[in-house]
Amino acid sequence: MSETTPLATAPQEAPKKASRLRIILMLALGGPVLAVGGCALFLANLNFEGSRGGSDSLSAFGALLFAAGCLAFVAGIVWSVARLIDRRFAKAAARKAGEPGSDGR
Repeated sequence: MSETTPLATAPQEAPKKASRLRIILMLALGGPVLAVGGCALFLANLNFEGSRGGSDSLSAFGALLFAAGCLAFVAGIVWSVARLIDRRFAKAAARKAGEPGSDGR
């Protein structure tokens, strides 16, 4: 009997890591969206003036979503400012290293 061997397939390449800029944008833009959704869920399930129309667990979940969205937004802004400062210092150091006579003598 003649058996055929399967052809060797090329291995898949490793998935690319998300760029830092994409992560920062997701935090800075997705954070407020998450916060607004959490705020809406929180407010929709509150018990106003003794009414029994809301759910306490959904209201608490909305409050947690709101806090997580605010935290993500602040983290994205702080990370972007830190990256901007780091790039400025790196450019200044590269510029200084490229100047003639700046080799420490």
